[in-house]
Amino acid sequence: MPERFGDILTLVMGALAVGYVVYEIERRRRKLHDVWDVLDEEDAILTAELEEMVERGELQPFAGAALA
Repeated sequence: MPERFGDILTLVMGALAVGYVVYEIERRRRKLHDVWDVLDEEDAILTAELEEMVERGELQPFAGAALA
């Protein structure tokens, strides 16, 4: 029985360690995303489409902003 208990304990501790690593990576990714205000794929596609619409004259840029 002690051998079985040790195996189970090792498995549980390993799962907790892997879970913590995944959590920490996600937490740091979110922090970097907030600091650098990075666009994800969906935002980048939407932004590119809006910029193309402005270039084609379908939309007018906001009067208080300058195009980069």
